[in-house]
Amino acid sequence: MNKSVYNRTGHNIELVEKEVHILNFNTKSISEGKKILLRSTLSLDEVERAGRFHFDRDRDVFICGAGILRLLIQLYTNIPSKKVSFDYNKFGKPEISKGQNNSDLYFNLSNSQDNICIGFILNDSIGVDIEVVKPINDFLDVANNFFSEPEIEQLQSFEGENKLEAFYTCWTSKESFIKFSGEGLSYPLKEFVVQIGKLEIDETFQYYLKTNNTNENFFVESFRLSEEMFGAFTLKDQPEKTTYWIFNEKNYSINNLIEQNIKG
Repeated sequence: MNKSVYNRTGHNIELVEKEVHILNFNTKSISEGKKILLRSTLSLDEVERAGRFHFDRDRDVFICGAGILRLLIQLYTNIPSKKVSFDYNKFGKPEISKGQNNSDLYFNLSNSQDNICIGFILNDSIGVDIEVVKPINDFLDVANNFFSEPEIEQLQSFEGENKLEAFYTCWTSKESFIKFSGEGLSYPLKEFVVQIGKLEIDETFQYYLKTNNTNENFFVESFRLSEEMFGAFTLKDQPEKTTYWIFNEKNYSINNLIEQNIKG
């Protein structure tokens, strides 16, 4: 895994063809003042959505995710974060409005608890999913309901606590594919088979999957960012380079990024 602390202090980010950026941050590290700045960049619809969350934590995660997404799009495309607009397909998957997207930048966002992961690529769709591991008493029942038979066989080959980790590796891979497809959970989860590999921290596992209703192959990369954080992304073709960006308060924090690129 090419995992780097984010330290780009300029006002743009360079992304080239067949390159993927996976940016990761924790909303707990964002100060209240910076959350106000992020909220100021949101559209009226996004502000209304934020207001419908019952719990403060969920509201903060939404505001931080939507605001940082807008900020990063600004750094990739030079579209001011407050002016970024989105189109949505019939299943609700967003993309930068075609009239604005001269850079052909595509993205996908996932969150789990206080963690947010956003993937970026040029000229291609991308699906990203992360999950924080938590005990699930009936995870094998969940697998039997949603996983394909080959996936269940793979899962059963793991022992002890590795079985739960394997479950999350499988789940995030499947989620990343259906998010890539743009159909979300309307896509039949048993209509394709992902591969499950044992992952240590900062390791990745790559393969191609094929669905039952198409002859196309799709590239999947599973990853493990920490002891408790598993994820995956899906693309049409294997990228030539993938960089996993994280923010470190001792070097270049997410608060620095917000302060330097959003004017109050």
